[in-house]
Amino acid sequence: MHAESSIIESIRTFFLTCPFLHDGRVNVDYLGEEMSYSIDPLPCDPVIQKYVDGGKKKQYQFAICSKEVYDEDARVNIENSGFYQGLQEWLEESSDDGELPELANEKQHTIAIETLNSGYLYDAEANLATYRIECRLIYEQEA
Repeated sequence: MHAESSIIESIRTFFLTCPFLHDGRVNVDYLGEEMSYSIDPLPCDPVIQKYVDGGKKKQYQFAICSKEVYDEDARVNIENSGFYQGLQEWLEESSDDGELPELANEKQHTIAIETLNSGYLYDAEANLATYRIECRLIYEQEA
């Protein structure tokens, strides 16, 4: 199994446990034309720190994106923003409680999962908008 695909699959499996995702459908690198969620890998330098024994502290950055109903009604847009605030709090609590994605590679050990920014409106068209929040998974890679 390719290391990157197992990390993104572990992240997807983890997010399927999130109580805020309405229908449990989470895509990878694909956001459809209707309300949906996607986990999109982001480019980054994966190595945070190198250890003397050859091991490394690494990161995997990704964005959680969603397509949501969008209009001039402030209540709808506040609800969309509230979803991302709740998601951010859920990630913080999960990380604090040690409830983290389990990686398939036995030489990789998850340390934390965290948000890099607040959720924000990324794109809007007609009555649907794309929102996103950027996150990262931090893990150790044994030599």
